Amino acid sequence: MAGASASSDELASRQLSLLLAPPTDDDVAAYYASLLAPGRPGHGDVLVKPSSTYRGRGLFAARDFAQGERVLCEPPLVGIQQESNREDATVCAQCFRYVGSIERQIATRLLRDSHREACEGVVERRVLEELAQGTRTLPNSSHFPLPECFECHGGCDRNSYCSDACASNAWSRHERHLCVGPCGVSGRGLAATAFVNHAKETNDIFPLAARVLLETAYAAENKRNNRIEPAMNPDDAHDDADQCLVDAWRPYAVAHKGVWWETVAKPADVPDGAGEDEFRASMRDIAAESLNLLRATLALSDANVLDRYPGLFTIEVYAVVIGMFELNNLEVAVASPVEDYFLAADETFPEDSPERLVTDPLLDALDVRYCVPCEGTGFFALQSQLNSDCDPNVTPLKDDGDVDGSCVLVAKRAVKKGEELTMCYVDEDADVRERRAELADYGFECACERCERESAGLGQARRGGKTK
Repeated sequence: MAGASASSDELASRQLSLLLAPPTDDDVAAYYASLLAPGRPGHGDVLVKPSSTYRGRGLFAARDFAQGERVLCEPPLVGIQQESNREDATVCAQCFRYVGSIERQIATRLLRDSHREACEGVVERRVLEELAQGTRTLPNSSHFPLPECFECHGGCDRNSYCSDACASNAWSRHERHLCVGPCGVSGRGLAATAFVNHAKETNDIFPLAARVLLETAYAAENKRNNRIEPAMNPDDAHDDADQCLVDAWRPYAVAHKGVWWETVAKPADVPDGAGEDEFRASMRDIAAESLNLLRATLALSDANVLDRYPGLFTIEVYAVVIGMFELNNLEVAVASPVEDYFLAADETFPEDSPERLVTDPLLDALDVRYCVPCEGTGFFALQSQLNSDCDPNVTPLKDDGDVDGSCVLVAKRAVKKGEELTMCYVDEDADVRERRAELADYGFECACERCERESAGLGQARRGGKTK
């Protein structure tokens, strides 16, 4: 047993070194060349190369763009809906499309305990239940069709999907390990529930970080199984698994990362010195607890993955994956069809019409939350290469046809071929002090031309000086 343990430790150590090794320039160039191959999002539109203005790499225009022209539409490599947003949006857990029907979207929201008081005396519970079950329809809702809702293969009620293809894809890649439902290996659901509940109480990025590890292992296994000539002896088998793991990890190897508890900006109420050390140590402990819970559910769902890729499921790798989401501006947003429905009802039906007598009480019960979009976090391989500038030349902007979690970037002004593309990671309308404070969470103090100019103006104002 001791020999087996030593062998496992050696394998984990070797894999960890491979995973944390900085990619070579050739590796980076090869990855982005494959990512931007013909037929892929961004081909012919953008390039990734070293930035002469900002630190590291940047995203550049591969052609001229007119103001308002779409520059990039990129699906997330991995993503997850925010836990707090689940009450407001029922979406596909794989691609973020709204699912079910307008009736179901409205009713499931209003049937939650958080809306009980708002519905009293406004909408009958019986009406909401009929809307949720599909036995009652709303005026003109057929003009806003949504994909059918497919259940998770594991029987959980946490995740819904827009198609069996999305449900199957999610199940194969990660959900068979993380599903809290009754189907599958005995005890796995309880272990997964413990992991999910811990994330709810601490950091809802943990399930997303877990997906990165699980999907990397899945991709490595696929690469390993697709080898034309599988390795025959144990040493070659380990080398083969290591190379497949490195190849599967490449999208994250080239990403901007940092150890989570080292990259997070210190909160203002945490004192320097021992106070900060304690704060960062507590973050490490929380991450270690999360990883142990993940490993526990993985041991029940597929222990072979842990045995074959022990270096992947280590606190060192888990920490940099969590840090990757802290250091990159990676929001997923999808506009709500519920908002579109009520706006159309307001424009289509007269105020005292029978139709408005049906729709207005629902709108009143939802109040300002009728327009809450789907909100999540994801990793976009190309969008994450954008550097931040408070006077950017591109901005995220979707139109009515953008119904999934893809990131859409539009030119704010005319952009020339070869120009570096930038976006503002924070609210452009905030003043320089607010912007810099928020950008500190990304690990830097913004020194763009606008920030320098406005900062100089503040300094002169404090000294009573005048600008020319």
